Amino acid sequence: MQEFFELARKLLAEQLDVEIDSILMETTFEALEADSIDIVEMIMGLEDIYHVEFPEEELEDFPTVGSLITALYQYLQEVGK
Repeated sequence: MQEFFELARKLLAEQLDVEIDSILMETTFEALEADSIDIVEMIMGLEDIYHVEFPEEELEDFPTVGSLITALYQYLQEVGK
């Protein structure tokens, strides 16, 4: 899980041009000023790396970086990646 979080965090930091240390599990997307497009781009980056397509869910269901990363990681575990 930690490796997956670090990778997602790196992608998000590069996209948003913010310091990676400012992105924690409890950080909200609102605090990062990330919109739904930013979130989708991060997810697409992870999809490319892991060769998987994450199910599209309501992005509003994930207010924090950690809540989204946890859901994506759990999906990876379910599909055996």
